[in-house]
Amino acid sequence: MESSLIDLVFRSDKRKSLILLLDSGPKNIEEIKDKMDVTATSILPQIKKLIDSDLVVQEDRMYRLSVLGEFIIKNIKPLINALNVVEQHNMYWTGHDLNSIPRHLLERISELGDCILIEPDLNHVYEPSPKITESMADSKKAVTFASYFNPAYLSLYVEMGRKDAEISLNFTQSVWNHLSSEHSEMVKEILDMENVSLFVSREGSKITEITVTDKIMLLGLFDKNGKFDQQFIMSFEPEALRWGRELFDYFKSLAKQVTKV
Repeated sequence: MESSLIDLVFRSDKRKSLILLLDSGPKNIEEIKDKMDVTATSILPQIKKLIDSDLVVQEDRMYRLSVLGEFIIKNIKPLINALNVVEQHNMYWTGHDLNSIPRHLLERISELGDCILIEPDLNHVYEPSPKITESMADSKKAVTFASYFNPAYLSLYVEMGRKDAEISLNFTQSVWNHLSSEHSEMVKEILDMENVSLFVSREGSKITEITVTDKIMLLGLFDKNGKFDQQFIMSFEPEALRWGRELFDYFKSLAKQVTKV
């Protein structure tokens, strides 16, 4: 029985999408066609299979989840959402090291929702991605943990700090040593800002960056060979912002604050 239901749900994208749609409430055939962008001819056989398996009930012209269907979707929805997150950019997730993401957050990766993949512009490989800088520029809050840092972002943080954005930065020791010696003037200005806090963490993280603002969540990981390919996952979902903030707070709890001078 369990195997049959698993096959019924996961072997058809239409059936999987339909039960997710009905999870938001009963729908008639016109609403189903419109929301799923399908024809009646293609979706009605899938509806019949779900009805025959007692996952969907038809009442008059409306379709809704049965009690069994509600139970099934409640338990498999997190898995479906997690698979959707991974399948959006499968090569990224399978090609990068996930070991530094705490298990309790990795198990909630479905919270990232709809993501976009930021890839480097080979003609401007040392410059910050405009998609990232444009998304951060007018933010009122920003937190960043980085074990690999592009110094070009420093001017962005200085600009945000001057606009009274609330900023918390956490760098690994090697990144901090480089920034404080090679970019001392900007670092000093940042340290002098009352609205900016700065922390230093130990080495060893496989995460290149986690940045969260009031608009975006940005995640960068080393690949499985320990190299940074300048690819990032970005999400605008509210749940992704909360997820990213928890990841930042995890690394912050392991860091020491830099005393302002």
